[in-house]
Amino acid sequence: EAWIVADSEALASWYGQGFHANRLPQRQNLEEEPKRDLFDKLGRATGETQKGTYEKIGHASKLLAIVSPEKVAVRCPCYKEFTEWLSAQIEDA
Repeated sequence: EAWIVADSEALASWYGQGFHANRLPQRQNLEEEPKRDLFDKLGRATGETQKGTYEKIGHASKLLAIVSPEKVAVRCPCYKEFTEWLSAQIEDA
């Protein structure tokens, strides 16, 4: 969920009217947000939208397809480290 929350603009676009970005975690490093809190805040931010409250099975794959990798890298250091490592492995192959 941290990767999804990292791009509130993508969330706002996908969920539309009733989405409350101000209810999402505000800390810069989303990996420091307790997982349960992250999930709860994402649910509160999306609960009043036409698509309904965030559901991992129903929403995550669609959201991961539209979030900005650059925005995720800024707020999720392990994601950034992983993608840099992966890019290096591909270049070396």
